[in-house]
Amino acid sequence: MFEWLDRRLYRRGFTHEDTRVLLRMQIVLALSTSVLALVASLGNPWGWGYAAGAGLATFNFWWLVRFGQNALSNTGALVGRAVMRFYLRLGGSAVLLYVLIAQVNAPVWAVLAGLSTVMAAILLWGARKAGRV
Repeated sequence: MFEWLDRRLYRRGFTHEDTRVLLRMQIVLALSTSVLALVASLGNPWGWGYAAGAGLATFNFWWLVRFGQNALSNTGALVGRAVMRFYLRLGGSAVLLYVLIAQVNAPVWAVLAGLSTVMAAILLWGARKAGRV
């Protein structure tokens, strides 16, 4: 499964191996823990809030990695447009978080736990790079 996902990520433009592995770890971690949260919560709002937070974190992380790769390889006006798109996505994420928490009444702790999957993926990636996992 990991090879298939790696090939897809490479075709999507994630050519640097470390960023591809990190993004792959985030996708797998977010998907697997979201399914686990939904099953463990029997489909109640906590599981859905966790899955929404993990999905939002993965979406933002995907675009952050893409932004980093593009910023390092492009210059001038192209970087300016990439920064503008970055801030537009950041604003969209803020609106989505507001809707999830204030309008949909998703449990705040569940959404925050889902958002933290990025930190867990980064820690796992770092431990793997250090040879400890």
